[in-house]
Amino acid sequence: MDNTNKHTADYIKGLRSIGKYAFTEDDLYISILKTKKNIRKDLDRLRDKGEIKNIRRGFYTIIPDEYSNMGTLPVELYTDDLMKYLRKKYYVGLFSAAMLHGAAHQQPQEFYIVSASPKPRNIKKKKFIINFSEKKKFPVYGIEEKKTLTGYLKLSNKELTFFDLIYYVKNLGGINRIITILDELREEIKISNFKDVVKNKFPNTVYQRAGYIMEHILHDKKLSSIIENKLSREKTRVALLNPSGKKYGEADNKWKVQVNIKIESDL
Repeated sequence: MDNTNKHTADYIKGLRSIGKYAFTEDDLYISILKTKKNIRKDLDRLRDKGEIKNIRRGFYTIIPDEYSNMGTLPVELYTDDLMKYLRKKYYVGLFSAAMLHGAAHQQPQEFYIVSASPKPRNIKKKKFIINFSEKKKFPVYGIEEKKTLTGYLKLSNKELTFFDLIYYVKNLGGINRIITILDELREEIKISNFKDVVKNKFPNTVYQRAGYIMEHILHDKKLSSIIENKLSREKTRVALLNPSGKKYGEADNKWKVQVNIKIESDL
């Protein structure tokens, strides 16, 4: 773009003309022939008019007419730009990934991003929340790209989403909240992708829970046998099926899982 703009509004119009919805204050300082103080005044005025929204300090999104009634832009349209700005490896995951795969009907005001460690602070606005989850051992397998109106975003595939929901189950409201989504994902799982994703460095307890759920609740012997084969080469200890629950219930000897929760679903 031309870097001799005199007006902030003209610069933003130029961004929209090339299909961009996000920008940073640093972009403006480089591109607008004004002082930083005057550029900030422009930003305040445009924000008050509802034409832009400040997402994170120094990072803004444009609110075009078609989204003016919502007062915000769908997060997936600027996720990649935001994470580049934050300089973080990432992928859209959990309930948001399940929704994008057609396996969940997530509340629209919450968006889930898995980030390399340390994770950014959650972003909480009036109309939406961006929840960041941390991955110290970032996955090698199971991250794909999805085309959006503004480019691409990184997204966990169905197979990685399946394991992530179990990995983060404490933060997601428990097994009964995810079990129906796990079943919908299972129906679309590709065996080749599943075999790749089990190479990722999840704790063995995650694979144990996944194996038990796959065999005894979702009744898929083919996929549970892949997890069983993976665990046959690992040292395991007894894991609680509900990791935030109390230690009670019968133990499944095959998966070394103590069944301390009653699964409530329509499966």
